Amino acid sequence: MKKNLFIILILFSITVQAQTDNKYKEIDSLIESNSMINSMSAITKLKEDFAKDSISSNYWLRYSKASYIFFRYEDASSSIDKAIKLSTNDSELYFEKGLLNNKLHKLEIALQAFGKAIEIKKMGKYFYWKGIVNQQLRKIESAENDYQAAIENKFETPELFNNFGILLAESGRNQKALVMINKAIALDNKYPEAYSARAKINFSLLDFDMACKDGKYAVKLGHRNPFLLPDSICNGTLNQKLQFASEVFIVNKLYKQAIVAYTMLINNKATKSDNFLNRGYCYFQTKDYVNAEKDYLKALSLSKASADQIYDNLSLLYFDMKNFEKSIEYSTKRIDLNPNNHVPYIDRGLSYRKLKNYANAEKDFNKSLELKPDFFRAFGYRAFLFLELGQYQKSLEDASKSIKINPQYGYGYMVLAQAKQQIGISDFCEDFYSAKKHGEPDAEKGIKEYCK
Repeated sequence: MKKNLFIILILFSITVQAQTDNKYKEIDSLIESNSMINSMSAITKLKEDFAKDSISSNYWLRYSKASYIFFRYEDASSSIDKAIKLSTNDSELYFEKGLLNNKLHKLEIALQAFGKAIEIKKMGKYFYWKGIVNQQLRKIESAENDYQAAIENKFETPELFNNFGILLAESGRNQKALVMINKAIALDNKYPEAYSARAKINFSLLDFDMACKDGKYAVKLGHRNPFLLPDSICNGTLNQKLQFASEVFIVNKLYKQAIVAYTMLINNKATKSDNFLNRGYCYFQTKDYVNAEKDYLKALSLSKASADQIYDNLSLLYFDMKNFEKSIEYSTKRIDLNPNNHVPYIDRGLSYRKLKNYANAEKDFNKSLELKPDFFRAFGYRAFLFLELGQYQKSLEDASKSIKINPQYGYGYMVLAQAKQQIGISDFCEDFYSAKKHGEPDAEKGIKEYCK
């Protein structure tokens, strides 16, 4: 008996939904046209012909959709909330709220709505859209988990696999990304975005032939902005392709991939100084200081070496390694090449300050400013030197000059805040906040300690 009753209830539910869909058929058709004029007609019909249904969530769901198309975003938001209030356990309404707020770029609200939909009912499309929002918020691990959950809940579309592939590629997992993109293409072999994404992934894997082929096919399928390599590269030699890829990777800060490309170049007898210099720079960025040093010194030993640039890189490398004497050695070599270059004086001055050789540090900062009187970094570093020496008024004056020259100089604001603290000027927190606003990483520590 109970089983029969359950079947009757399901049939009743299906019948009611069918009646609802038929009832709003004309309005749904107007909304689906995505026309402003038609959406206004839908709103008018809802008000005039279905006013008595305003106690129904179906009414307010359609009112929300029509309002969005008509650019009445506040009405769209309030209407979907009314629908939810009338049917609090309807997962589809929370899903619609998530879709709406995603379109309105209110991503945190969208995320909460999709999460609530999943809480009520685990459906693949809910996980998929939650993954899209997390991907936009750069919550990579959460987005990956959402896409995986969507697949596990039987939701598989070309768009899902394409997004998943792009997500994996952005975190350097190109082989897994390729698997996902291939699944997208298997579901729709005319999906241009997937071919473009696969072209980029194959380029990252240094498979230039496939990258060229996929990019061109994406164009053929109508992609307006595909990942497309120039014909000169597609038709070039392997070394030309590797050189191009290396430079693209460096520009995009893909240092590990650049190291692979430069290594292939060097192993293929492209042993010019710049290739060692650039590979050394990539090692430096990945904090592989041993290999960075080897490559810089090798670059320096070859013909047509860019001595000034290599000395600069070696000076910065040894500074990061806290070998300040060696850093001074290469800053000095750079100064000897061009005594009128104001930059290496502050580099050497910083190393002198680390060694507590304050007299020479100040001398170098002064020389830098003598050569370039508006060099804000020299004022900023000399300001910190004075702070360390307990000369707080001088520190305040130099820090003030640095931010007057460059109002976006975060380090200058941070030193100014510390100088004000020591002198007893009460508005120093404003400078800590300005330092944070302009990207100074150490400002947060001062704010937490003194400005809460």
